Amino acid sequence: MRLKSEYKKPLSDGCLLLLSPFINKPIRPTTATTIYRNRIVASLADSIVIIHAEPNGRIEQLSHEISAWQKPLYTFESSANDNLIGIGAKSLSIDKLSGYE
Repeated sequence: MRLKSEYKKPLSDGCLLLLSPFINKPIRPTTATTIYRNRIVASLADSIVIIHAEPNGRIEQLSHEISAWQKPLYTFESSANDNLIGIGAKSLSIDKLSGYE
């Protein structure tokens, strides 16, 4: 792997971690590798924000797993996200995020 020059100092300072769950670089993403990658990233996160998940889709399935892990799960206030709120995601509004500019 070729390392970008801007990554070298943070990496040597111990402020950057490059991590891959794959032994060899996949030739192209597959459904299985993207599900695995998303699960790894979610498991490492302290909290998760899901913008939208199609009802009965793969991201909603991952949201069920995250909820079972009892990690903080958030989504935006919208009737389109009722499925996520129904499994325990806390709703965020744009007004609540305005302080994070």
